[in-house]
Amino acid sequence: MDFPVLETQRLILRQLIQDDAGDLFEYFSKDEVTEYYDLYTFKEIDEAEKLIQDFNNSFENNRGIRWAIQLKDNAKMIGTCGYHNWAHEHFKIELGYELNPLYWRQHYMEEAIAAILPYAFSEMNIHRVEAFTDPNNLASERLLLKMNFKEEGLLKDFFFEKGRFVDAKIFGLVP
Repeated sequence: MDFPVLETQRLILRQLIQDDAGDLFEYFSKDEVTEYYDLYTFKEIDEAEKLIQDFNNSFENNRGIRWAIQLKDNAKMIGTCGYHNWAHEHFKIELGYELNPLYWRQHYMEEAIAAILPYAFSEMNIHRVEAFTDPNNLASERLLLKMNFKEEGLLKDFFFEKGRFVDAKIFGLVP
């Protein structure tokens, strides 16, 4: 299957390529990006190259899909969004995303997610999209609620990340 390219007013959502490693490293090397992420802050560009490979392997193995978020006006890759943990037998998938802090609070992620949600329901035969947030990540929580996700509860010590157990809020969206 060919990787789907989606367009919005300001963005092109496309497959990540190894040439994106510099842009990915630019923001994954910032602590404020990885604060609520299950990865440590990047120290070397090869970490970005490996992440791109992992995202693309997930697509090739039908486990998920991750789009590069590229600005139309200057072709800069400013973040990624997409799906992982695809439970085919349950028709559900998990949403994930991150954005370069230089582009926070400009509604880019809202625009990108608004494009990929219909794709999940119509093209991937998904019935439920889930998202997990750290209870302290209020910006992500606001975004999900704005995208019509419903908060479904708090999961105590749900993930083991960076050497410790962390709680997670679960959000769900069904058509």
